[in-house]
Amino acid sequence: MHSLDYLREEIRTYFPESKELQLSPAFDGQRRFNFYFEIAPGQRHLLYLNWDGDIDGFTLKCLEFPDAALLRELAGAYTEKGSKMFNIGQPVATLSFVYQGKDNLRVRNYKGKAHIDSHEISARHLMYAVNPFE
Repeated sequence: MHSLDYLREEIRTYFPESKELQLSPAFDGQRRFNFYFEIAPGQRHLLYLNWDGDIDGFTLKCLEFPDAALLRELAGAYTEKGSKMFNIGQPVATLSFVYQGKDNLRVRNYKGKAHIDSHEISARHLMYAVNPFE
């Protein structure tokens, strides 16, 4: 899916130290709707990209964990156990949107600290809105 690949690449571009977490081959037969990215080594924040599965609707969240060591432990377990353990992360920012084309996203809903003054935003503005360090 072009939009999903595009968004994953935009996350890696905006957060150059980010690392997408990978599931074990045991999950290969299952369709994936959730993608997780460590923003940077030694941080306590995780990006969570959810695809709604039908249209080009997505939600991007930044989750905050009590400390970096806990997040590192949970990320290590993700490979074999999946994402349920990430439920203890608290949302810092959440943005739901529809992908309309490269650098053309339509905001559905936003909760966070950044100011969004338009329903049409770029991928860079999306990343800025969920960046816990801004």
